[in-house]
Amino acid sequence: MSEYSRSNATFKNYAISLGILVGIVLIMAFVVSTRSGEHIPSVDYRQDIDVLSGAADYAVTAPSPELTEEGWTPTSSTLNVSGPVEWSVGFATAADSHAMLTQSDADPEQVVADRVKEAEEVGTVAVDDREWEHFDSEEWGALVLREDDVTVVVSGSAELDELVHLAEGLQTRPAAGGGADTEGTEAG
Repeated sequence: MSEYSRSNATFKNYAISLGILVGIVLIMAFVVSTRSGEHIPSVDYRQDIDVLSGAADYAVTAPSPELTEEGWTPTSSTLNVSGPVEWSVGFATAADSHAMLTQSDADPEQVVADRVKEAEEVGTVAVDDREWEHFDSEEWGALVLREDDVTVVVSGSAELDELVHLAEGLQTRPAAGGGADTEGTEAG
């Protein structure tokens, strides 16, 4: 009699097929696990600061470069120099929240309404000897500093301590034609 058994051949084919499938699944799991790390796109907003400094009639406030060293990632920068001059720069914070700095010479009430969303004013917060209006809701918070010629808003889904940290790290440049260089002075 022949030593060939149909049951042995069937089992052998099943084992080979199962081995191939397990190999494919392991390769897919490896590829997915290496790509699962979240990649946050980063932008360089320094050019916008230079353009804004030349276009704005107010002292430009910019985040300290130290924020990026602390794990804050700049994710967006939007500059509008036609009409009211407005600049916004968004950050993914070190605690994986979102915070944004906006400054504008548009109507202060409109700037605040646009940036605080549905948050309500709940008081003030002292940042570097200046009182910022504090707005808060369940999902959004904001700090607002109204100057004669510009409104500065720090807002986002970040916790209040992160918003304060951003406000504390702001540095002010002089207005276009504003005389002495005050870069590095704190705005908040």
